[in-house]
Amino acid sequence: MSQESSLNGEINPDDTIKLLVASDIHLGYEEKDPIRGEDSFIAFEEVLQQAVVNDVDAILLGGDLFHIANPSKNTLKRCTDLLKAYTLGDKPISLQFVNERNEDGFESFSRMLNYEDPNVNISIPVFSIHGNHDDPSGFGRISSVELLSSNGYVNYFGKWVDLRRIVIKPILLKKGETKLALYGLGHIHDARLCRMFDEAKVFMQKPDDPGWFNVMVLHQNRADRGVKNYLPENALPKFLDLVIWGHEHDCRIIPEQNVVKEFFVIQPGSTVATSLSEGDSIQKCCGLLSFHKGHFRMDPIPLKTVRPFVFESVNLASYQDERRLDEGDVMKKVQEFAAERIEALMERAKAQLTGDDRQPQLPLIRLRLEITETKQQFNAIRFGRNYLGRVGNPIDMVIFKRKMSRVNHESTNMLDDAAIKEQFKKQQREEQWGLRAEEIAENYFKDVKGTDQKLEIMCPRSMTELVRRLKDQQDCEAADICKFYEEKAVKFLEAQADSVVTGENIDEVFAGFHEHESNLYDQMLAMLDLKASKTSNDQGSEQGDSGTGKRTRGGSRGGARGARGAGTGKTTRGARGGKKADVVPPVTEVQSKKSPIASVATRTNSTNKSRSIDYDSDSKSD
Repeated sequence: MSQESSLNGEINPDDTIKLLVASDIHLGYEEKDPIRGEDSFIAFEEVLQQAVVNDVDAILLGGDLFHIANPSKNTLKRCTDLLKAYTLGDKPISLQFVNERNEDGFESFSRMLNYEDPNVNISIPVFSIHGNHDDPSGFGRISSVELLSSNGYVNYFGKWVDLRRIVIKPILLKKGETKLALYGLGHIHDARLCRMFDEAKVFMQKPDDPGWFNVMVLHQNRADRGVKNYLPENALPKFLDLVIWGHEHDCRIIPEQNVVKEFFVIQPGSTVATSLSEGDSIQKCCGLLSFHKGHFRMDPIPLKTVRPFVFESVNLASYQDERRLDEGDVMKKVQEFAAERIEALMERAKAQLTGDDRQPQLPLIRLRLEITETKQQFNAIRFGRNYLGRVGNPIDMVIFKRKMSRVNHESTNMLDDAAIKEQFKKQQREEQWGLRAEEIAENYFKDVKGTDQKLEIMCPRSMTELVRRLKDQQDCEAADICKFYEEKAVKFLEAQADSVVTGENIDEVFAGFHEHESNLYDQMLAMLDLKASKTSNDQGSEQGDSGTGKRTRGGSRGGARGARGAGTGKTTRGARGGKKADVVPPVTEVQSKKSPIASVATRTNSTNKSRSIDYDSDSKSD
């Protein structure tokens, strides 16, 4: 495997695989917003157009095609309309799918790529994994990307079916003398995936033939957001040549080499700004990724239809003397300062206008003001009304970040304010800057004194998991978590035969609840996994009983359609009606070695807290 510069010389196009790479499309983001509702669809259409213009062999997406797990009908229709317009057609396909047709492990596309289906006309195949926003959820644990796969628009891969042991099998693609092994892994909780790598429970199969170029697509935290809340690059096996890293929204599409494992990493970033963080303000790109035998090359393609976005963070302490923020009407002075900065940012945003007629004109502005006193904060919503019709996000244009908030000890706050402050001080003392809110909350409930502030039934991690499933996946079955703990608590009380439980001593009795059931969190996750597996099996049984599992009319039709390209040209469409031309290379299962991840991620006896979705402390989820 060589760096991309190796492709600058003479290459044979018949031996070159060209992929259009993009990630984090977030279709449907703010779709009901009259200003920003079209942004995600416009950017996705440009990505598809670039695929057509550059005559690529396939499109590769790194997850989060949809912004939510259950996209609206409007979003689904818009997505299928775009895929139909740009990926369907009669153009010959030069990629050969050389896996065994009866090979297990490819349930997501039913052991057949969509361009080999005689009932679908595909001109540009699309390969996609799921991300944390569109991961499998609900009844049957189906991803919205899987719906597109069932309809023949997308080749959905990288779906895990057993979180006790993950086996990743490559999609083997060939064009001329270039052979590409494509590995995929849809999003998994970062802590859980780290633990599985640490315990050598992740297995990757690779061809014995060394001529294969090994590419992996995943969707995890790459930035160090604290112990157990990201996947270190060094956890991945060394035999990989290239990693396409989804989930992170800042564009780092120029290949970066891992000096330890020697593979390269490409981070496409998102195509639409969702978090309005500093990373989202970097220019959005997709990329033309070319493979020629053992070499590759990445050509960034800046997107011209992305709405302009400018980010700035200002510490007001730096302007304390200049603006005299310690005297007079401080709020008014800060508001005047913010207005000046907004005007300057709007002027900077004009430089991002590309002249493309489809590009939205109203810019996104994010001014983050770091304040030290409450009197410096003004009403950002009222302030934003002055910019209606001038910016795309007037309501959340200005945000405030306070270093320390004043506490009213006379309030009816049920939490121990001193204990919360102590957790933040502890974080500073130990330099644990990567800790997330969930971890701080868990530490708080562990250390706080007094039964009034402790969680007696549900543990903090379970509460976080409940909120995550409701927020990210809109999973109504998340209520089963509450039911699970309720049933466990009732059984615990029933087991206290030697104690008389009253209103006065119930706190004392429940003090031993979690000690008695030390693995409640693991049991809760196992319950959810079991229910997901059961619903999937029940659904499959119902389909089998209904007699819809097989098709009988595809035989003659498949033979007729297989005649397309049945000659000896470079297209493989002829394989539809006849036998496969290439011999499948032997595949050997290679177990992931004990990873050095143990040095950067402490081992856990459970799966995960909540998945890491925060892109920035001031932002929404990625």
